[in-house]
Amino acid sequence: MITMVEYVHQRVLTYQFDIGVDFTMGNGNDTVFLAQHCREVYAFDIQPMALEMTKKRLIPSSNVHLILDSHEYMDQYLTTFDVGIFNLGYLPNASHQITTMLSSTQKAVQKAIQLMKKALFIVVYPGHEQGYQESLWIDDFVSSLDAHQYHVSCFRMMNKNKAPYVIEIEKKQSMLL
Repeated sequence: MITMVEYVHQRVLTYQFDIGVDFTMGNGNDTVFLAQHCREVYAFDIQPMALEMTKKRLIPSSNVHLILDSHEYMDQYLTTFDVGIFNLGYLPNASHQITTMLSSTQKAVQKAIQLMKKALFIVVYPGHEQGYQESLWIDDFVSSLDAHQYHVSCFRMMNKNKAPYVIEIEKKQSMLL
């Protein structure tokens, strides 16, 4: 079975897009992927180490904006985007004490849904306390999105307790006109 990140990358390629956003830069996997497929990319993280690791993985390019700031402040850097990816949790191979936090994730997801043109992907990690709290809020929030405006789907392993899962939010085409 493919990983959740691989699943997201496959799904992202089903859309046509110019501007991509990696809301949680981490090791740069999603940033590098988006840089290969987008005209312009914005990537956010609060940890300088994430920025440095991502910078090393990127081919020098002027189409990627690495931003050392919380994703909740995205609207200070961009006004719209086509496709965005949240990969919640903590930076792999770093301190597990530094994680995405429910308060900033709530603000960021709500803003991202308002700014997106096509789709938003959220990889949720309920296996640690902060991730579990995020999962409860995200599941409830996306379930309440207007079905006339958005398609919301979920990809998860049904036989693994607290396994990561993906939520895909697609803005309906009639909303784009």
